[in-house]
Amino acid sequence: VVKEEKKANFRWSKQMSKELLQFLAEEVRKGNRPNNTFRTSSFIAAAKMISEKFQTTCTADHVENHMRTVRTTWGIISQLRGKSGFGWDDKLKMIAVSPNAYDAFVKQYPSHEKYLNKKIDMYEEISIVVGKDMARGNYSKTFGDIQNTSSGEVVSALKKFSDNQLDIKKLYEEIMRMDDVDEAVRVAAFDHLVEREMLAKAFLTKSEPLR
Repeated sequence: VVKEEKKANFRWSKQMSKELLQFLAEEVRKGNRPNNTFRTSSFIAAAKMISEKFQTTCTADHVENHMRTVRTTWGIISQLRGKSGFGWDDKLKMIAVSPNAYDAFVKQYPSHEKYLNKKIDMYEEISIVVGKDMARGNYSKTFGDIQNTSSGEVVSALKKFSDNQLDIKKLYEEIMRMDDVDEAVRVAAFDHLVEREMLAKAFLTKSEPLR
């Protein structure tokens, strides 16, 4: 219990986390993480670096404990990136969500708001340190320390994402207007098109006879 309390009492600042991730990412590049597991020597060296750089007492246990937090965050981000209706902007390293989806999701999961529509700080480093598949170099950056920014780039990326979103409500209304078609067929057509977004967008751009 005492050991756990000591680990919990160590406060990681944003800068400390940044330095730790940069250090461990370098350890990975050096080949010091065989079988996706860091050697104890890497954690000891990281703790020594943090202690000296920030004039504090950081142990290998503190480092290991913090890595659990980072892994949890990575899991959340990976899950959000794969969520239907959410987009990923690789240039900005940002999970883009349309306003309607954002409001509904944040209402249900308020603690995840910090991961959406904002640039994600230290993306490559975290993916290298805790990501599973590093061979492809397909890095996914994630961290609790999100850079809160509303730069012109972010705004335009969100607008582009929002513009590209399928308007499901409009799709439903347009299909239901086709009252010369049996209702069961209309419902089936709606379900089919919702599952195939590109076809749905094409459907909405066509004139009524072509539909």
